Amino acid sequence: MKCLLIPDHPKPLPKEIALTILANKGPSVPEVISLLDWQDRPDHFVMVLECPSPCENLVQFMRRHGGRLKEEKARHIMRQAAHAANVCCLRGVLHRDIKLHNLLINRETSEVKLIDFGCGDMMRSLPYRSYSGMYYIINLS
Repeated sequence: MKCLLIPDHPKPLPKEIALTILANKGPSVPEVISLLDWQDRPDHFVMVLECPSPCENLVQFMRRHGGRLKEEKARHIMRQAAHAANVCCLRGVLHRDIKLHNLLINRETSEVKLIDFGCGDMMRSLPYRSYSGMYYIINLS
């Protein structure tokens, strides 16, 4: 398990935990999922995250809407996703796996949350030379 040493923590933390903490450092950003607690186990860790309700990932949301959204709705969703990604970068976190599966959306309010920092990395000035994340082909119809 890859670990990272981050400010305000005396020992290295599992990468996903560290990146989620850093992404939430500073003023609260509603578009980034909040880590409430976590526990270290001998062979894994457990994350306790906020649970927006009622929500689904963007794949499920798109399927429920017949695979199409009106431009205004799509713009609203993308604005939030872009804001979440920008805030993460400003806080030194590169998500590296932003996709429909990693965006939760509240079915009633269309509020978006970026989740799953497991493929992420710390921002750096040199170019990234490898791909990280999962590739999916999604049939929305």
